[in-house]
Amino acid sequence: MHIVISGQGTIWPDPLPKAHPAPSAPAFTAACFDGQALLGRKTAQYNHRSAQLAMAACGQALNDAGWQVNQDSRERIGVTLGTAAGSITGMAEFGMDTFTQPRPQMVAAAKTSHCVLSAPAGATAIAYGLRGANATVAAGPASGLAVLRHAMIMLRAQHTDAMLAAASEEYTPPTSWVAQAARGPQVQGEGAAAFLMESSHQARAAGRTAHAVLAAVDVRAVAGFGAGQFTRALTRTLARAGVSAPEVAAVAFRHTGVAAVDEAQRSQLAHALPKAAHTNDEERMGDCYSAHALLQLARLLDQTRLPAVIVAADPDGLLAIAVLTGCAPVSRTPHAAHRTGRDRAR
Repeated sequence: MHIVISGQGTIWPDPLPKAHPAPSAPAFTAACFDGQALLGRKTAQYNHRSAQLAMAACGQALNDAGWQVNQDSRERIGVTLGTAAGSITGMAEFGMDTFTQPRPQMVAAAKTSHCVLSAPAGATAIAYGLRGANATVAAGPASGLAVLRHAMIMLRAQHTDAMLAAASEEYTPPTSWVAQAARGPQVQGEGAAAFLMESSHQARAAGRTAHAVLAAVDVRAVAGFGAGQFTRALTRTLARAGVSAPEVAAVAFRHTGVAAVDEAQRSQLAHALPKAAHTNDEERMGDCYSAHALLQLARLLDQTRLPAVIVAADPDGLLAIAVLTGCAPVSRTPHAAHRTGRDRAR
């Protein structure tokens, strides 16, 4: 079974970083993003920014694919979202409320469920009426590629007919403080990307245009990044995808902030893929961490730079690589615009 991407949605950060009051650092933020305008007041009220970003991107992906969510299809469309730690902002605000709000209630009970990791995935399914497999993957900077892997497994096991695979990263004072303490010196970014994935046979039968084929994804724990670790993982994944190194048009990666890991990544990718264009996109969107790999994938698809390789490394011992190839286009059938949860509520 060939798995294709037939819908894409993105929330991009602004192209220039903006300064923020100390101790927050400058960041590439999606300043024009208005969750209430896109999702409705009720949905935005109880979902933190990371969830709102993911929900908006998933709605765009459904629209882009022309997928009609109805009583027959809703049971077979799943959602898998990638995150580093859920909404750090939500957890920080909830914790502060326990100290600052008056007794006896102190905190709003309705906010409790939205502080857990799986809240955005569940909120997305509710917003668009999806009842298929629902999962959250927390894999740090490899989250985006890990959700692609999870979606492939769900589709090949025939648990669903289509999967929304997405990842989001928010920027707020709490997330800024955590990033400065736990990660490298990169300028932070925020955004979200989502992809509707399905079998090539199903997309062709429905007349949907496939943007790319997800040829292979490899996600695994590693003991270290020296001694050709990137080269071996890349060779293994390209072989599974049926793509030779000279065919690769572009390779996207992220700086980890750890000098030894970044040097190993740079040198090994340059040696293994000397003809490919190498990009990290950080000069245009900062470090979007858990959403970085999927935003890079979206940019490569927009530029039609295929076959492409996306690499996501976590210095704590996780390495993920995805290979995407092009596919023959098919004619798209006319379709009505997809309705969001806000539209259905009217």
